[in-house]
Amino acid sequence: MIKNLLILLVVILILIAAIVFTPIAALLPWQVTRSDQPIPTVVSSPDRTIITTLPGLPESTIMPANPETSPTPVSNQSASSPICFTPVDIHAFAFTPDSSNLLVRGIRAVQIFNLDTQKEGSYLQASKNIITATLSQDGKILAWSLDDNTIQLVRISDQEVLQTLSGHSDMVGKLRFTPDGNLLVSASHDYWVKVWNLPGDELHSIQAGQVLGIGISADGSTLATVPSDGPVMLWSMDTGKKIKDLGGYGGYDTSDAEFSPDGQYLVADLASGIFMWHISDGSLVWNEVKNSMAVTFSPDGKYLAYSNVDDGNKVVLVSPDAVQVIRTLGEMQSPVWELFYSPDGSLLAAVDGLAIRIWRVADGTLLYIGKTACP
Repeated sequence: MIKNLLILLVVILILIAAIVFTPIAALLPWQVTRSDQPIPTVVSSPDRTIITTLPGLPESTIMPANPETSPTPVSNQSASSPICFTPVDIHAFAFTPDSSNLLVRGIRAVQIFNLDTQKEGSYLQASKNIITATLSQDGKILAWSLDDNTIQLVRISDQEVLQTLSGHSDMVGKLRFTPDGNLLVSASHDYWVKVWNLPGDELHSIQAGQVLGIGISADGSTLATVPSDGPVMLWSMDTGKKIKDLGGYGGYDTSDAEFSPDGQYLVADLASGIFMWHISDGSLVWNEVKNSMAVTFSPDGKYLAYSNVDDGNKVVLVSPDAVQVIRTLGEMQSPVWELFYSPDGSLLAAVDGLAIRIWRVADGTLLYIGKTACP
């Protein structure tokens, strides 16, 4: 009798357990795996989300990774790629005073391209093919030389030709305004360098050989010339008389001379490399880069920028005395033959004939690439 009661009690307890625990078990997604269920798997996808095939959940369910370490969705991430733009040509040579527009020389025109809007602002048409061009520091006057050996002064605001300067008998390869914008210096393959005022009067003629590059000091008192087959020379802008020979030998058509804003140094890219001198005593400061076609000081004098053909056409920022390397901005596809800063010093542009690259100087970010066609 007692045995039968015990068996009945066990059966009752089993029935009660089945009634109580079965609903709970049905609610749990991680119930004990049966032999006919897949083994749970968890893997990380490339975007760091978690893909799971836990039993009880739909197959390949995507679950967020740790919320604190999940990346921002792509749609909310800031773009880091440079902006590609298509100017009229690849011969960029200056920024406007507000640093927002780029001047680009075409065969018979100069385009003013707005980098902010990515649209053409102005298009100044020439009567003949343009050899070279330069912009006054106040951005009001454009000077260009034409293939008939003349020079024209053009007012930007209304595109009026103010003066046509005649006097050179061969191609004018270089033009520079003085910092105050009152004088223009021209260098020609006719072996003459001429100084003009804006009304069009020729003030000085300097016979300095076949000059391929020129530079003017920040105070406008001194002219530097780079000849094709002689040393870099300094000249008085007031009298046209030679001050001294600095050294180096010969340049290219792409050569230029640049004074540091504080007047301490002169740097020039010559056929045999970059040379930097102390202006006061003419002593050589630096001549480490042996193959370059472009060098320039920043407007505030904090940096010297140059390209190095022998090192992958890299564009490099160094201290003004070239002792300390600040950063390497990037590599160009071909030798760089034009380097210039925006007037506020925030941007640096490099031109190699295939592209225009513009970096933000503060952190070296490549902001713009100018090409004949964008992807």
